[in-house]
Amino acid sequence: MKKYAKGFAVLFAVMVVFALAACGSGSAGSKGIPDNPGNVYRAIVQDESGAPVKGVTVQFCSDSMCYTGETDDSGIVTLQIDEFGYTVHVLSVPEGFAEDTTEYPAPTTFGDVAITLKKA
Repeated sequence: MKKYAKGFAVLFAVMVVFALAACGSGSAGSKGIPDNPGNVYRAIVQDESGAPVKGVTVQFCSDSMCYTGETDDSGIVTLQIDEFGYTVHVLSVPEGFAEDTTEYPAPTTFGDVAITLKKA
């Protein structure tokens, strides 16, 4: 019985570590970002201090189609579509920020992509 309890404790600890790591890498719920309703892709754009960045043009691309949007006051742009397999690109940034040429993979199902912009 002790063997199972120890195994459960280890499994629980690993699950907590993964949950906390996810929160720090683009999951919503911190710094005033509302939770994802679960049926959309979102790009959440912040500066290095964690402040939202408004006016970033973000592109969601699949093999056959691209969708473009601009971040709002919360630094969020949303794509609601029933397809999967997107990558996310920053097309333009507001004045005062450095270009970002990173290709961010979107989750394999609906979810969030965290993007941190550096000041120019």
